[in-house]
Amino acid sequence: MTNSQLQPNRRSVLATVGTTLAVGSAGCSALGKNQSTEANISLPSVVTTGEFPSGEVVLVPDNTVTLLNFFATWCKPCIEEMPVFRRLRSEYDPDTLHMVSITPEVDEELITGFWEKHDGTWSVVNDPSLKATDKWNANSYPTNLLFDRDGTEVTDDGHGILARSFKNLNEQIAPLIENT
Repeated sequence: MTNSQLQPNRRSVLATVGTTLAVGSAGCSALGKNQSTEANISLPSVVTTGEFPSGEVVLVPDNTVTLLNFFATWCKPCIEEMPVFRRLRSEYDPDTLHMVSITPEVDEELITGFWEKHDGTWSVVNDPSLKATDKWNANSYPTNLLFDRDGTEVTDDGHGILARSFKNLNEQIAPLIENT
């Protein structure tokens, strides 16, 4: 086979590869757009007594500063954060700072027992299908995510916020609330 006979094949291969890449890139680009505009996630409330909501809890409601806490009942750092979150809850009205803790655990009695033992004073939901966990790539515990009123995630040089103390969390939350 001569070089001239190979040229059309090479061109055909390159054209096919180029078309495949272009179509694939367009598909990926469209996927990213759909994900960012999809409706907000709601998950079922686990603790529903007293002032806790029953039914579905919207995780990041419109026009509200939001703190999401991904946790597990067996996680020692998660337990250590509970007093910090209680203090945040007492400092900010629920309409000013929306707080939700999210666990992938399915045993509602275990979750409720944990919440009562550690005096949880904000909504707790479970995510056994990992809907929220996957959306925000919360693959370690605890993972804390903070969102401004526009629903834009606030991060510390990457995924989530690294603050664990009341002082450090409050330093990030207060400006978001004051800028309204």
